Amino acid sequence: MKITDFALVFIGVVLPIIIVVYINVSFTIKAVEEEMYYQKIIDSALQDATVKMKEVESEDVENDYGYSGEVNNKVSVNAQVAADTFFQSLYNNLAIKGNPNSEMLLKYYVPAIAIIDYNGVYISSIEEFDKTDSVTGITTKVTDHVVKPKRYFSYTYGIDPSGAVITDLTTIQSRMNETGFSTHTVEFSTDDYIVHRGRKNSQPTPVNYPSKGFYISDRNNNGDLYDNTTDTTKRTYIEALLKQKRREVIINVITSELNFAVNKHNHYASIAGIQYAFSFPFTTKDEMYRYVEDIGMLAFVQGISVGNKYLNYKSYGGSSLGLSTKYYVSTPNIPNGSKYPINLYHKDVNCPEYKVSNHANITPEFVNTKQQAASLKASVLSGGISVYYQGFYPCPICKP
Repeated sequence: MKITDFALVFIGVVLPIIIVVYINVSFTIKAVEEEMYYQKIIDSALQDATVKMKEVESEDVENDYGYSGEVNNKVSVNAQVAADTFFQSLYNNLAIKGNPNSEMLLKYYVPAIAIIDYNGVYISSIEEFDKTDSVTGITTKVTDHVVKPKRYFSYTYGIDPSGAVITDLTTIQSRMNETGFSTHTVEFSTDDYIVHRGRKNSQPTPVNYPSKGFYISDRNNNGDLYDNTTDTTKRTYIEALLKQKRREVIINVITSELNFAVNKHNHYASIAGIQYAFSFPFTTKDEMYRYVEDIGMLAFVQGISVGNKYLNYKSYGGSSLGLSTKYYVSTPNIPNGSKYPINLYHKDVNCPEYKVSNHANITPEFVNTKQQAASLKASVLSGGISVYYQGFYPCPICKP
C-alpha cells in the first residue's frame, strides 16, 4: 500500500475523532461561559434584593434591637420586597420581563429562597393556593413563589424545683405542670440579643415572666433566665448554655426550613413537567455557619440546562443592619496588672488591659455609645457591697 493510502486511512480515522473532541471542547467552553454569565446575574439579583429589603424603618418601643444605635429605632426587613426584587432583577437581566410563561418557568428552577432576618428566617418557595380575582370575584388555584411567615430562632429549656436545667423537650412537656417547674422560651438573634418569655408553675398561682428583650450577658435585665436566683453558678451555666446554643439553633432552623421547602418543590416541579430532582445543596452545617452572622439572603438556583450539564448554584447576599457598637467597661486592678489607674471602656473583650482589669462583677458590663461611657455610673459588687464608679475613658491599648 502506498504511503498516500496510509495517509488517507489515517485521516479517515483521526479526523472524525478530532472533530468530535473539538465540538466537545467548544461545548464545554460555551457551557462554562454560560454558567459564569448566569452566576453573575444571580449574584447581582441577590445584591439588589439585600439593598431593597432593609429600606423600611419602624419604631419598636418594646424591643430596642440596637439598630442604628438609636433607642426605639430599628431597621425592618421586608421579606416580600426582597423576594420580588430578586425575581424582577432576574427577569430584567435575562430579558424575559413581561413574558409571564417564561417568568413562571424560571421560578420553577428556584426551589427556595431564605431571607435571614435579625431574629428569624422567611422562606420563599413554590406553593399552590386559592386566589380570588378582585374584579370578577372568581376564585382559582394558583401556583407561585410565596413568602411564608417568619420562623423565629427559638429555643426552650426548663428548670426543675431542684434547680437543674432541662433541655429535652419531651421531658419539659411532661413536667411543665409540676409545681415549681419553670419553662423558658428564648428567641435568638444574629448577635447575643434575645427575647425571653417564661412561666413558673408555682402555688397558689403560676408566675408569668413578661416578654423582655436584652443581651444574654446583661445581668441588669436577664434575671428571668434563671428564675431570678442569686445562685451565680446556675446563672453562669445558663448564660454559657444560651451562648453555645445560639448558632446551633439558628443553623437548625434555617436548614430544616430550607430542606422542607426544597423537598416539597420537587412535587410542584414534577407537576409542571420538570424531571430534574432538586436537592438541598449544603452537605454539612459547617457550610452554613458563615451565613448567619448578619441579615441576608440565600437563593438556590438548580436544574437550568447549560451545555451538557445542569446549573446548580447557591448564592448569598449579606447586608449589615448597622448594629450599635458595644463598649465594655472596666475599673482598674493594679495588683492584677492594670497599667492605668482609671476607669476605662474597651472595644473588645480580648483587649489585654480589659483582661487584667476588674470587669467580672460590674453592672452594666457594656454600653452602646462613647457618650454613655463618659457619663456612666457603674456599680461593682465587692464583698457583697456595691461600690460605684463614675465616668469611663477610652482605653489607650485597644483605642475604641
